[in-house]
Amino acid sequence: MRKIAPLVIGMTVFVFFFAMTPILGMEYGFINALFLIGNVMVIYMVYAVLRFGEAPKEKFDDGYWYSDIDRSFTADESEA
Repeated sequence: MRKIAPLVIGMTVFVFFFAMTPILGMEYGFINALFLIGNVMVIYMVYAVLRFGEAPKEKFDDGYWYSDIDRSFTADESEA
């Protein structure tokens, strides 16, 4: 996870900056260039997360839909 954390943080900062460009009065050509660069960055970020990210140990078929929550909160009434 440490390998991708700076990438995700950097991408988040980029998206916030991109969202602020019309307010800051940037030129449309610059905004379009950032839009194109952002698409490439998103594709690379998805690749990096899939390649270097850590897979959860729980399985979807066992009822673990999200690895960051406890299964007891998502159990059916019949299982409890």
